[in-house]
Amino acid sequence: MNQTKKLIFSLLLSGFIISLDLITKFYVKENINLLISNMEIFKGLNFVYVENQGISFGIFSNLNISFFLGIISFLISTYILYLIYNSNEKLEIFSLSLILGGAVGNGFERLTQEFVIDFIDIYYANFHWPAFNLADAFITIGAFFFLLSIIKTR
Repeated sequence: MNQTKKLIFSLLLSGFIISLDLITKFYVKENINLLISNMEIFKGLNFVYVENQGISFGIFSNLNISFFLGIISFLISTYILYLIYNSNEKLEIFSLSLILGGAVGNGFERLTQEFVIDFIDIYYANFHWPAFNLADAFITIGAFFFLLSIIKTR
């Protein structure tokens, strides 16, 4: 895949993810009154409303570092673009594009409102996984495929 096609693919996929992430967060924020209490989608999945000022699973949420985390997200995004540009592996480019979209989505939100909106609550019985959003999901899926691409090339 040549450099131009690679970057166009990556930017289109990342742009789609960013748009999907920000649209869902906007919808959740606009309909917060529906989510004040858990909104059960089906057994094992609720929609909730959480303003996460920390990182994954709310770590460091008691510190006021959202702006710093937003800047870090964009620095990491720049590095991911560099990796994409220098990669020739399709799975690696795909996985890095997923991570890029998620990082930019969350980074943008941190810079504009100092928190990210988490709204997906997966649970089993009384155990609830920490709430997350689509950007987090795409970052996680991208990281999984990135590890697969590393294993594949060895």
